[in-house]
Amino acid sequence: MRLTHEKIRREALELIDADGLEAFSTRKLGARLGCEAMAIYWYYPNKEALLDAVVDELMAQVGRVKVDREDWVEALRAIARAYRGLARKHPNAFPLVATRRFTTESTHEFLERLFELAHAQGVDDRTTARYFRAVSAYCSGIALNELAARRALDDAKARSTFPRLRAVSKWLEPRHFDDLFEFGLDVLFRSLASATTRP
Repeated sequence: MRLTHEKIRREALELIDADGLEAFSTRKLGARLGCEAMAIYWYYPNKEALLDAVVDELMAQVGRVKVDREDWVEALRAIARAYRGLARKHPNAFPLVATRRFTTESTHEFLERLFELAHAQGVDDRTTARYFRAVSAYCSGIALNELAARRALDDAKARSTFPRLRAVSKWLEPRHFDDLFEFGLDVLFRSLASATTRP
């Protein structure tokens, strides 16, 4: 099998999807690729660089979202949904995206397009930075929370002891995550739309 940067990172993502991030190793990836682990280092100098490349592979899916400059808030909403979608499609790999800085040229290009969209609407740089942090933290947080809920056990004793916990908790169940996610986006994007300085 001929190795390429693209082949290695895609196989790495598939391996993480299958076995989980904690079980991932370049030795296992090499076995999957039919090569020695050291061969991978001709393409990626270390495991950290390889994991950054996996983030690239994931974020490329978000970067393919078509951006409508005429309805830029809806475009941002579509990007947020695609980002959350990574957690559903790649639950084992998503923590990489949520916990690592964007350090590669392709992720920087993604951020450049995102920030240019805000700039074109007259949003100043400070406001852009604030909302980027707020929206990205919100999307990562709710996606990680959703992943955690898959493993959570229903604490029947706590729910029977605390009536308000019981009443509110039913609305925190996984079946309501879509509604909760959209509610949060509405709150954030209504505020962002009001920060636009151009009509």
